[in-house]
Amino acid sequence: MTVDEALDQVERLLEQGRLTRVQELVFRQSWVGQSYMEIAKASGYDFGYIKDTGSRLWQMLSDALGQKVTKHNFQSALKRSQRQDEDLEIKNGVGLTYPNLAALEPNLPAPPKTDWGEALNISVFYGRESELRRLENWILGDAATEGQRSSLVAILGLGGVGKTALSVKLAQQLAAAQADGFEYVIWRSLRNAPPLRELLQALIQFFSDHQEVNLADTAEGQLSQLLPYLQQHRCLVVLDNLDTVLRGETDSDLRQRPSRYRVGYEDYGELLQRVGEVAHQSCLVITSREKPPEIAYLEGDILPVRVLQLGGLDEAAGQKILQAKGLKGSPDDTSRLVECYRGNPLALKIAATSIKDSLSGNIAEFLTQGNIVFDGIRDLLAHQINRLSALELQVMYWLAINREPTSLGELQADLVPQIPQARLAAVLELLQQRSLIESSPTFAEPERSSFTQQPVVMEYMTDELIEQVNRAIARTEVNLLNRYALIKAQSKDYVRHSQTRMILQPLIDRLVAHYGSRQDVADQLQQMVLALRQHGSPVGYLGGNVLNLLSQLQVSLTGTDFSGLSIWQAYLPATNLSQVNFARSDLSKSVFAETFGGVISVAFSPDGQQLATSDTSGEIHLWHIATGKQLLICSGHAHWTWALAFSPDGEFLASASDDYLVKLWEVKTGECLKTFRGHTYSVNAIAFSPNGQQIATSSQDATIRIWDVSAPVNRLQVDTDKSLLGIVDECVRILTDHESRVWSIAFSPDGETLVSGSEDKTIRLWNARTGECQQTLQGHTNWIKSIAISPDGRLVASGSFDQTVKLWDAETGNCLTTLQAHSSTVTSIAFSPDGQKLVSSSYDQTIKLWDITTGRCIRTLQGHSNRVWSVAFSPNGRLLASGGDDHAAKLWDVETGQCTKTWKGHTNAILSLSLNAAQSVVAAGHEDQTVKLWNLKTGQIYKILQGHTNRVWSVAFSPVPINLYPKSEQDPKIILASGSADRTIKLWNWQTGQCLQTLKGHTSWVWAIAFSPNGQLLASGSYDQTVRLWEVQTGKCISVMQGHVAPVTSVNISHDLRWLVSSGFDRTLRVWDIETGQCVHILREHTNTVWSGDFSPDGQQFASCSYDLTIKIWDTSAWNCISTLQGHTAPVIAVAFSATGELASGSFDQTIKLWDVSTKTCTQTLQGHTNLVSSLVFTPYSSLSRAILEDESPELTESILISGSFDERIKLWNVKTTQCLQTLRAARPYEGMIITDAVGITEAQRATLKALGAVE
Repeated sequence: MTVDEALDQVERLLEQGRLTRVQELVFRQSWVGQSYMEIAKASGYDFGYIKDTGSRLWQMLSDALGQKVTKHNFQSALKRSQRQDEDLEIKNGVGLTYPNLAALEPNLPAPPKTDWGEALNISVFYGRESELRRLENWILGDAATEGQRSSLVAILGLGGVGKTALSVKLAQQLAAAQADGFEYVIWRSLRNAPPLRELLQALIQFFSDHQEVNLADTAEGQLSQLLPYLQQHRCLVVLDNLDTVLRGETDSDLRQRPSRYRVGYEDYGELLQRVGEVAHQSCLVITSREKPPEIAYLEGDILPVRVLQLGGLDEAAGQKILQAKGLKGSPDDTSRLVECYRGNPLALKIAATSIKDSLSGNIAEFLTQGNIVFDGIRDLLAHQINRLSALELQVMYWLAINREPTSLGELQADLVPQIPQARLAAVLELLQQRSLIESSPTFAEPERSSFTQQPVVMEYMTDELIEQVNRAIARTEVNLLNRYALIKAQSKDYVRHSQTRMILQPLIDRLVAHYGSRQDVADQLQQMVLALRQHGSPVGYLGGNVLNLLSQLQVSLTGTDFSGLSIWQAYLPATNLSQVNFARSDLSKSVFAETFGGVISVAFSPDGQQLATSDTSGEIHLWHIATGKQLLICSGHAHWTWALAFSPDGEFLASASDDYLVKLWEVKTGECLKTFRGHTYSVNAIAFSPNGQQIATSSQDATIRIWDVSAPVNRLQVDTDKSLLGIVDECVRILTDHESRVWSIAFSPDGETLVSGSEDKTIRLWNARTGECQQTLQGHTNWIKSIAISPDGRLVASGSFDQTVKLWDAETGNCLTTLQAHSSTVTSIAFSPDGQKLVSSSYDQTIKLWDITTGRCIRTLQGHSNRVWSVAFSPNGRLLASGGDDHAAKLWDVETGQCTKTWKGHTNAILSLSLNAAQSVVAAGHEDQTVKLWNLKTGQIYKILQGHTNRVWSVAFSPVPINLYPKSEQDPKIILASGSADRTIKLWNWQTGQCLQTLKGHTSWVWAIAFSPNGQLLASGSYDQTVRLWEVQTGKCISVMQGHVAPVTSVNISHDLRWLVSSGFDRTLRVWDIETGQCVHILREHTNTVWSGDFSPDGQQFASCSYDLTIKIWDTSAWNCISTLQGHTAPVIAVAFSATGELASGSFDQTIKLWDVSTKTCTQTLQGHTNLVSSLVFTPYSSLSRAILEDESPELTESILISGSFDERIKLWNVKTTQCLQTLRAARPYEGMIITDAVGITEAQRATLKALGAVE
């Protein structure tokens, strides 16, 4: 039987028909005898994924054949099946079935779920039979242990002795064990010293099958969450290189003496202690050169904590290593050599290389040269490293810096000065022959090799680098710091974190210990910069290194001079660079802060080289994925840009926004080519047809519109309104069957079908050519937020506010399966290019990767600190992109689940204002999660209130002094309240910055707050569609008002304490009786979201403003609309009455309009803001107005209007003259940073730096 014949038979047996690509790969390679590890290495897939695929395939065959089928017997089982088929054909097979052969083989447990992390390929493994037996006996239980199974096992030994290889081999054998098998097996390397929380998070997600999302905030809490999994399931956890988190002891220092933990890693001790003391059925295996203190007092021969002191290999295994290295010698000579190096595998390999190079492999001649003393691997490494050439040493240092396998091209780019690739390849070959480095295929390019070092070698080189740099700084020698980057700003996130932990911080610790203070270290580093200038400022890494060290030291950089220097690999997103001079500097390879808000949408270009992101500021950013550089900024939308889509040819980018508009951009230039106008509400989704000729958009106006990409735009005369240039008003067709907001849309691969998901809880499939609704899918119990179609067009996936993902048969409309693991709204979903995986993102701050075949969550990605809005696969399926409300866009490695790159945005948009006129203070709620208090008389920030963990949507000063502690003797004080997207309301002593109370109860964003005139009540409105009334003094919620069917955007309390007015996304205003909590009026005149409102000074009128571009005035006696004010050209989101009844309004159109309500006319338009105007407040006639206007006349009647904007500015206006009196803006992180003639940055990056305060 050939493999093709076998595949034909399998596909006849299985109901699913043809195997998936990965199943066929596993089947074919298993047929020729390859192990799962070999298949994984050759194909680039994760070992655990390959093993799980194989296990599922054998189980499917077991079910089909009625017998136990495994990787070891599947050939014989299929051959028997073939013979039975032939026999049945001979007998005509009437009424016969396959015999049940299950009894021929015992029923065995299902194979464990595995995750091998960075485990080595140990296809070549020498000896250790007795050690493996002993370890298995301890872990599985045997007669010697009276059946007691070990819960914690430590494998201790010198560096290079083979602990890692043994741990992998042990885990593989236990994973394959047929009796007393493990349900979960996970192997992790601690070589890069991950914080315990990061490790526990991975373990909990793995053991919970990625169902656990509510992880504790502390390592202690997560440890308490982990233990039940270890008790309920049989789990094997292997942690390699635990000594990385211990304070380093050299091999010669190890005398069975317990070690201590590095600062910040003490919680690893708690992990060992609890695993060793608490009863459970699992086992934790660690490897280490040092004995952790918990092991020392928990271990015992008849206790569940055991220690294996690993010695060298036996003589036979050692001789095999020497033979593999090509050494010549008699059995006695090879035996003596193995004994000389105590059977240490790495030492033998290094010594063998030396013998082969210098003595042509003659062992006897080497032995006659003198006594060989082996006292630990570090001495041997020191001897070998001292023999290296300068270039070989440079390569060794760079491999230690890079912390992970590095390709030839990447390594060549690191070197200063660079050398030809052929020469570098020769150096790498020599180092590999000396067993100082290892090579392995890269995941991205399996046919090419990458290079790295064994942990003990990497640690040695890292220590040497730190020591040499420390000496160089003390001597003010620049060459070393100019040749190597201590951290690489453009490296993967997890690598950079490791470089900081393992290189940068230890170096700083040594420097501070030597110089005595951080400032003294900073002064010496500045001397290094001066010395570099004296050497002619050669190109290199010194400038970036000094900046990284100063940033990590957290000393002030204000006014420092780095002009004319190479600033390479400096990581500065969170560093204040005020007044720093980078004139004429080369900023290549360095990373700075970015300017964007919450990232709502992400999209890969068709060639996979660029990533587009859109955010809450309305801007679109285009990034180069390989370098992380910002290529373009597309500005034009006035508010949140909800969706992005590249054209199939990658030449155009389409965007959909909260401003009702759809725009088409040229990717090469960033120019807006067309604006499609027609939707009457926010546009939330967009998709190109596969042929690129049409764009489909869906909106909160409940419609879907199809647009012709090539439609002609308006051709207007020069003297007409130029804002209308490029407008397309006509669409091809409008689809109107949905009954509510349409959140998502997608074309089928053939372009014949359009699929949409709506707030009406339905999915609709449309004929894309005719607009006819062909099918309606129902099953979700809440709004449908996201839609995706599989690459073959056979599956539709939907993500919902009901926290589930559903897979549907596109042809029949049947729901095939429901994927459940998220704990909040599923915001975005996408199929992998091969259709085998699905990714989903959620408000629960996680991203989940699903196996389509099994419906199993195979990985949970955690790293965002706020809701995740969007997710997308790269065209090759190897990367994921995600955008979050934490102002971050991230790239993830699909195979490992690690975050490889993060773009972090900075914005200080002003969302709300409140005035304390008596104290001349205005409070501003910001996008950056803070409340900033400004002294209006000085124009300076008085205090910054920090405590919220999300944007601050609303602020309000109490109208009267309040005593929150009536039993105390404190005088009542004006307090400040703030409402946040973190779902809380905080009450502050604004003068001291103390948070007095936190009010919790809302289940989503708190969008609006308002005090009652007597200060005793506080009203709040939320995205959770409720209005709450709080008793201020006690902090208790005394009423929950429900009635809105969409998020609540504003709340106001009438002057007589009778009415509470709320507005919302449901286009209504609701008037509530405060005493009864009942809704007494629903006002439906607006045709779009009602955003804000205010009572007139006499309380007889109420003004409301809306996304429908209007302001409406209501008579509060009957609550009927008495007038509509029109004039703004975009949504109106802020209104405020002055003390004399004049009305001000603020809009997306960036203007403020002043209105005479009695005549319904606009009296003035104030212009000056460069983004939407979000909040307005009038000052009363007071000493404040006089101080601002510098007019002390008693007859002064002018009030001051204060406006806040997304442009991060507060402006004070003289209403009478329309003059802007003052502009307040918080200092930006790069205020005054000089970038005149700086090179190495794109124009988009330059614009971003200037937006953050830089100057030319």
